[in-house]
Amino acid sequence: MERQPRRYRGLRVLHVLRGERLTPRLHRLVLGGPEMEGIKDGPNLKLLIPPEGLAVPQWPVEGPDGRALWPAAAERPVVRTYSVRRLDRARGELTVDFVLHGAGGVASTFAARAQPGDAVGIGGPGGRALPLADFHLMAGDHSGLPSIAAILECLPAEAKGAAFIELPDAGEELDLARPAGVRLVYLHRNGASAGTTTLLQDAVTAMDWPDGQRVAAWIAAESTAARALRAELKEVRRLPPRDLVAVGYWKRGFSETDYGAAHDHDRDADYHRAAEQEEAA
Repeated sequence: MERQPRRYRGLRVLHVLRGERLTPRLHRLVLGGPEMEGIKDGPNLKLLIPPEGLAVPQWPVEGPDGRALWPAAAERPVVRTYSVRRLDRARGELTVDFVLHGAGGVASTFAARAQPGDAVGIGGPGGRALPLADFHLMAGDHSGLPSIAAILECLPAEAKGAAFIELPDAGEELDLARPAGVRLVYLHRNGASAGTTTLLQDAVTAMDWPDGQRVAAWIAAESTAARALRAELKEVRRLPPRDLVAVGYWKRGFSETDYGAAHDHDRDADYHRAAEQEEAA
C-alpha cells in the first residue's frame, strides 16, 4: 500500500469556534480543536488560509527532502502572519484579532466570513516576546493593536510604561486591561490614510524619557513608521538590540508576500543577531 504523504511538520489544523466583532473594523476569531494539544506560546503565528469555497482544504506535505510540497495553485492556502491575542491552554482556545480592510484582503475577508467549523492551518506560535524592564514602551497602528493588547494583559501588576496606538478614529478604541502604571494613548488619523502619518513617531519622540531606567520597546506598525521608530530608539535613545523589537507589520502598497520578497519585512539584523546569540547561550 502506498504511504500517504505526511502533513508538513509543525503545521496544525484548527477550526473556528466562534467569532466576535470588537469594533467596526476589528474582528476576533477564537480557534480550537484536538490539535491544540501541546501548542507552544509566542507572540506571532502563521495562518494558512484555504481558498474560499474549497470543500476539502489542502495542506502542504513533507517531501522526500524534508521540504514543504504545496498543493496546486487553485488549492494552495495563502500564508499570512498574525499576532497571538491570547492562548488559553486550559480551554483549548487560540484567539486572533483581524483588522478588516474591505475587499481584497485575504485574511480579513476570511475572518469576516468565517463560520464555526471552518478550518485554518497554523504554524507556530513563536517569536521573541518583549523582555521585562523598568519601563515598557509600546507603539503600533491598528495592525499592531492585538500584539500590544496581549503584552499589556501579561505585564506584572507593578509594571510601568506607555503604549501609543494609532487608529482611524475613536470608534476603534478598546478599553484594554493593563497595569495602573502603564499609560495608554490613542492617536486618531481622522481621515488620513493608514501608513501616511507620523503620529506614532511624534508621540514617542515627545514623551518624557525615563532616564536611568532599563527601557524595553515593542514597535508594531507600517514599514515607514517601524523603521523610523527603530532608528530613533537605536540611534538616539541607544536601546540595545535585546530590548528593542521593531517589526514592519505591513507596507503600504504591498501584499505581505510582496513585502517579504522585496524588503524582507524590514528585518532588523541587529535584533535577529541578538536573538540567535541568546538562543545559542
